[in-house]
Amino acid sequence: MNHPLLSRMSLPTLLLFALSCGTNACTSAATVRPEPRAASTPVEPWRYARMDVRDSEVPSRFQAPLPDLSRGEEYAWTSEHPPRSFVTDALCAGDPDMGERLVASVDRAVASGASTSEVVRAYANLFYDCGMGRCAWARGVVLDAKRSATAREVVWFGLARCQEPEVEALFEEQEAPAFAYVSYLDRRRWRDFRSSTPVPFSPRLERAASEVVRREKEAPFLINARMAAMLLGETDSPRAAEALLKLHAGAADASLRDDLAAAMYRQSHPEARALFQALCAQGREPLCERDERSRPEVPADPREQFRQELLSPGEFALREEVPRAERIELLASRASALSGEDWHAVRCLEALATLSREKAVEVAKAWDSRPLQEEMRDTVRALTRFPASGALGAYLDGLGLRAVPGRLIAEESALTAEEMLLWRGRALVFDVETGQFPNEHDSLLRELAALAPGALSGVLFEEVPPTFEEEQAGTGTYRLIAWGGGKRYEIKAQSFGDWYDLEAVLSFLNALARARGSDVRWISLATTDQVAHVVAGPSQSLSRLLDSGLVRTGDSDE
Repeated sequence: MNHPLLSRMSLPTLLLFALSCGTNACTSAATVRPEPRAASTPVEPWRYARMDVRDSEVPSRFQAPLPDLSRGEEYAWTSEHPPRSFVTDALCAGDPDMGERLVASVDRAVASGASTSEVVRAYANLFYDCGMGRCAWARGVVLDAKRSATAREVVWFGLARCQEPEVEALFEEQEAPAFAYVSYLDRRRWRDFRSSTPVPFSPRLERAASEVVRREKEAPFLINARMAAMLLGETDSPRAAEALLKLHAGAADASLRDDLAAAMYRQSHPEARALFQALCAQGREPLCERDERSRPEVPADPREQFRQELLSPGEFALREEVPRAERIELLASRASALSGEDWHAVRCLEALATLSREKAVEVAKAWDSRPLQEEMRDTVRALTRFPASGALGAYLDGLGLRAVPGRLIAEESALTAEEMLLWRGRALVFDVETGQFPNEHDSLLRELAALAPGALSGVLFEEVPPTFEEEQAGTGTYRLIAWGGGKRYEIKAQSFGDWYDLEAVLSFLNALARARGSDVRWISLATTDQVAHVVAGPSQSLSRLLDSGLVRTGDSDE
């Protein structure tokens, strides 16, 4: 996938996707990719679902206590409890009421005799897919000495994706639990959507990573010894190498020793290098294929690393040991050498814009006369039509597509209109293939509704999936339900295996907004793969944005 904006996919998900799929989309025997539906071209660029509408209040289960998860989740969630996806989405959004229900459930589990490690492992998973929600409530809980120690440890996981300065300071100043701290660092390294940022070695990292390695069997979902070891080994440091070697010497399990050896792939320490090379000799470690140090005569100079594409453009732009003028010249030279589907040149142009927008505009103007893929041309349009810094943002402001309150992050790093809408909280990028059953269309509905606060305020969503037997037989359909304003709205969505019925989701949101008197609409933008890009905003604003050519609408079935 060429597009960098995989905001909904967590790092572990991305890594699993990359290792198992390479550059092609994953499929399985049970996967049924949706076929485009035949439909006449609508006058408007959005569609409306036909809804079954009835008078109804919200079911009481949405306000019910949470179940005890310490004995296993498989049978914990019943029709008497709120839907699990509703709970996780509320927690990720920082909802104080749901947070208090979580703490009450944790305390009940502890009172029933469950150990702290059992409770943390069970409840921390509720925060696994969290985006960047509001963090004030969770911050208050972890600092409240009156709360139980187990509850505080669980809630630390709710802070791992927060990017508020207060939260970052909290993780660095407080001795956060090891599993939560490793989760926080793992997510922090992907703060820049174009490239990862290595986590520098610190005694704090060494303590946390070592504890996770020793206690891996107690770890919550997708936090493991390999993740912790990789964080520890990201920076070539004698202290990091010594810590990894010590853990390796004490590891009784062969697979754990292999993971620790793999984490040494960036280390120059002779013993660490020997262990990594011995692992590579077995022919099973993917990192061996991209180990920079195993290549002959790898240059120490970052200029040469960049020229040989051993250093990404984004990373090279940050290398302050190279004079700024040289970084600009090298990036501009490589970007100017664009040929064909040269995405490395595009990344160079993007990195160049962070150092010198004026020079990036000059290169983009030279590109403008060449045949380019539409996705490449999006970058060119943004630079040539809005050469001044801040001009594109001002244009979007004029369209009425200002930042969603509380959602604006790092807009200065955004280059295209779509990237800027993403950072303003008005766009969502996600894989249409969920890799799970049921697909949790209701969670996607909530995430998309959050792109336009107020349009569907107070509306609650629920998904009723087909039975497993119906899914296996290919005869099932999903029911998507919304409650709000004393009404119950329902549509049917097709079952495409582990793919969302995205057309149903978007047309449902548009129909709900229209029924409730809102002019907000949701559209899917054009993509070249299975990653959907959805934007929300006032209908006239979206129409003017599409007319501008800065973004292009796509078929939500594709």
